[in-house]
Amino acid sequence: MPIMPEHKEILLTQSESKTLPQWYEFFDSQYSKNQIYSFCYRNNRAIKKISDEERSKIQSQNARKWRINEDYFKTWTRNMAYMLGFWFADGCIYGGKMFDITIHRKDKYLIKRFAEELEYEGPIIDFVDKQAARLNFSCVVIYRDIIELGGSERKSLTCQFPHVPKEYLPDFIRGYFDGDGSVWDVKGKRVNCNFCCGSYDFLKTLWDTLKQEAGVEGGSYYAPSYSLTFGKRDSEKIAKYIYKDNPELFLLRKKAKFEKYFDLGGN
Repeated sequence: MPIMPEHKEILLTQSESKTLPQWYEFFDSQYSKNQIYSFCYRNNRAIKKISDEERSKIQSQNARKWRINEDYFKTWTRNMAYMLGFWFADGCIYGGKMFDITIHRKDKYLIKRFAEELEYEGPIIDFVDKQAARLNFSCVVIYRDIIELGGSERKSLTCQFPHVPKEYLPDFIRGYFDGDGSVWDVKGKRVNCNFCCGSYDFLKTLWDTLKQEAGVEGGSYYAPSYSLTFGKRDSEKIAKYIYKDNPELFLLRKKAKFEKYFDLGGN
């Protein structure tokens, strides 16, 4: 369809007021982007340049096959903090746009909850041979937001504990624990827990945070296994801290193990 005369006049007088995608929407997709660009080019009219942020969004939309809330990690919520903590434990980003979280298949219900949180409409990948379920998608905006929040590619040995608002620390730590923590019986009489990470700096900051916020008094760091371990008394303090105020997201099996020994106050 040729560009209508009245629309040509608008482009000739206002071309620099909008970007090419904005003009495309302004004309209700009547003309292709190439038509609009070619008309302005032939008439020596410049079109407003696309900002880096808008270009990132367009690239993400073009690269993605499935819808997603690309702004999810821009706003702190309890569930966002939990997912970020889980990502620090069991997730990765790569290729300048890819986001990935992989979990054991028996915990696939949690991956489904992550997908709901992100409003992700694509499939969750099952790896039958590896007994794993995977949430994997392309989104430049989310990739950059994870970087802004303190994440990085190949973070296993170098990650630093991110800046998390105090009110969301229990959720972030619970997310990390569910991804890279353990809770186990000791001779059927008590329970211990630990956190694992290839970065000592991350564990040291986590340790200091748990002392300050959860009131833990002990803890032992084991270098060969990169683990931070707590006995019964501190495990109870950690459990009551990370499960307080009835969180929505958590691994059922780990919470159930704590509840076998501790009263979590109706959580």
